[in-house]
Amino acid sequence: MMLELPSKRQIKMIRALAQLKNYRKRHGLFLVEGLRATEEALNSDYLVEFLVVSDDFLERHREKIKEYENIKVYEVPRKVYDTLSDTEAPQGIMAVVRMKNHELTSIYEDNFLIVALDGIKDPGNIGTIIRTADAAGASGILAGKGCVDIYNPKVVRSTMGSIFHLPVIEGVDLPVVLHELSQKRAKIVVTHLGAEKSYFDADLTGPVVLVFGSEAEGVSPEILKISTEVVKIPMPGKAESLNVAVAGGIVLFEAVRQRNHPFPL
Repeated sequence: MMLELPSKRQIKMIRALAQLKNYRKRHGLFLVEGLRATEEALNSDYLVEFLVVSDDFLERHREKIKEYENIKVYEVPRKVYDTLSDTEAPQGIMAVVRMKNHELTSIYEDNFLIVALDGIKDPGNIGTIIRTADAAGASGILAGKGCVDIYNPKVVRSTMGSIFHLPVIEGVDLPVVLHELSQKRAKIVVTHLGAEKSYFDADLTGPVVLVFGSEAEGVSPEILKISTEVVKIPMPGKAESLNVAVAGGIVLFEAVRQRNHPFPL
């Protein structure tokens, strides 16, 4: 363990990474906060540049920190750490991690299950969908150009470490990529409140892309034209719609069920 005090420049950099999308993109770095998420980063194939810990966290977890051999660790007073964190009750540990550039071809495996996100701007929803897709064994995530930055600290926190488990590709021109995938015989399955067909009746086996749009606007008309199937989640209750992260989980695990129990001919 290499324990040091951060410079003023490094403190400024951490604050910028927490607050500024353009700064994150320009430097190819993002923040991960919390012990569990930090350990997920350290155990992944992402490059962890350094850790920042509060003095009280270090006092409680000194033996744990000693395990992080060859990782530079900066110690700061709790009051300073709290100014760097955007959480209400920070644990006292964060990591600065280098981004990875995933290629689209990395998720085109046999019988892929890809999740495509169109115009979803809520960080918690994006993060939860990434976590759910990870749990469902999805091949990867395509985040369209209108989506919130996936390296936003709130998104990263909501993934609970799943951002390190599967490729997440952002800034995707979804109509173009979905058209290409349809030419590869992938089924483009779009959820839409106005659909007539239930997702129970859709064949979600084989190469599939599940497309989810924002609650406010739904999936764009351009993507609807490309879709193989447009489906809805039956809602016998009085609610008009579902949170997109909840809807995504429902349809994803129907795909899991069908892939474990083949769709009847």
